[in-house]
Amino acid sequence: MSSLGPDRGGGGAPAVSLRKSGGGVTFDPAVYGVFPLALEVLPAGEPCPCDLFLPLYDQQQKRVKMTLVCGEGNCFQEPWRQRLLAAQQRSIFVYQEQGQALRGYFQRHASQRLDDPQVPASYKRLLIQEMAGLNLRDLYGGDLSPQVVGQAVDGIQGVLERLTGDELLLTNLSEILRSDYNTYSHSVNVSLLAMALGRHLKLTTQRVQALGMAGMLHDLGRAKLPPEMQNKAGPFDEQEWALMRTHPHWGHRLLSSAHSVSMEVLKAVLHHHENADGSGYPHGITAERTPLAARLLRLVDAFDAMTSHRPHRPARQAFEAASIIMQSPQHFGEDLIPPFLRFLASPHMVRKQEPAAGPSQG
Repeated sequence: MSSLGPDRGGGGAPAVSLRKSGGGVTFDPAVYGVFPLALEVLPAGEPCPCDLFLPLYDQQQKRVKMTLVCGEGNCFQEPWRQRLLAAQQRSIFVYQEQGQALRGYFQRHASQRLDDPQVPASYKRLLIQEMAGLNLRDLYGGDLSPQVVGQAVDGIQGVLERLTGDELLLTNLSEILRSDYNTYSHSVNVSLLAMALGRHLKLTTQRVQALGMAGMLHDLGRAKLPPEMQNKAGPFDEQEWALMRTHPHWGHRLLSSAHSVSMEVLKAVLHHHENADGSGYPHGITAERTPLAARLLRLVDAFDAMTSHRPHRPARQAFEAASIIMQSPQHFGEDLIPPFLRFLASPHMVRKQEPAAGPSQG
């Protein structure tokens, strides 16, 4: 696809959704300075806290344009949401410079909705997911000083306590796990999966929250890697792989500066790329020497990566990813694969009957 660069205007040229563009159109939100927001999380009938955009393909100029569809302060309408969902458009896009306004809006209104028993669990899960992603964007975009990391850890702990305080929030995750791979969505996915797997294995609440913290921050060390390596389209060369293998050490070092981070979380972050047969990194230790939290992260990290769209390949189906894991005991361990496969078929992942997603009206 040829492109003249990001554009915030429609210009009146004929434009179609990316799904109807005939294929071959690539859209990387980071290039356009935007990030996705789940359509279902936006309250209907309330003023938008920021401008909302859709990426449309300009057929004349042969480029993607970010087209304003609902301006800041205008009311978001439910029929509009339903039309987009019917067209399989599940995300709207926000410019990164408005992320703080969106996060502030959610912080002001989240407690009321999360505490309301009439609000469906499916909506609460989405709200927590979006808030966590916004907090991670702030963290990665900051100076990663001990104070900034510590504040982020405290904020994440509040999210984790919400998730473990309501059993329904860690069920039916297959509906909300994002498949548009980026560091933030992947980290939130891994955190949710790790906590739900911990619940499935009947770990204590404290250990489930430690899994959630480690999942949320397991890739923090990537913030120390060169920008061009972030979400690179295509495989890494030998030098890039050498740099990538340093990210567990960097994550461990950054989190060690935050005194509230437990040793279990630190070890999970450091060892989440170790393999059961000792072929992983950074230390090449076997399953017997690898902490359980790190081994569980290894599983859910790989599963989410495989079932997410990547720059160099499409997302795999869950059953295909499960098959690959089942055939890889050298990576994940023969002891953990059977319970993980049972977890994928458990209520933590599979749809349960509950009210449709969406905030309460009025």
